[in-house]
Amino acid sequence: MEIIKSSPNRSEEEKLDFYEQMFNALADKIRLKILQSIRQSDSKSLCVCDLEELLALKQSKLSYHLKKLVDANILIAEKHGTWNYYKINEQQIQVVLNEDTCCKIL
Repeated sequence: MEIIKSSPNRSEEEKLDFYEQMFNALADKIRLKILQSIRQSDSKSLCVCDLEELLALKQSKLSYHLKKLVDANILIAEKHGTWNYYKINEQQIQVVLNEDTCCKIL
């Protein structure tokens, strides 16, 4: 499980780009519902088929939102047979939503 941090060696512009990508991935109601559904599941992991049913979304729309969350390293995709299962990368969420974030970027 990879954790992506805003490195102190990055320029201010690169740090802002990092946080923009993270917050952009979280700034959508559907993506927040995806995270909420996964968090509330017993296994803390859901397959695309479960998310389609729970959120009443077409697979193509769901895939778009899952890709945003995976690209931001907020979700981790695991292949089980023919299905992808998604779980929350808790450590990455902590990096993004820690108390110091606002102070470091402002």
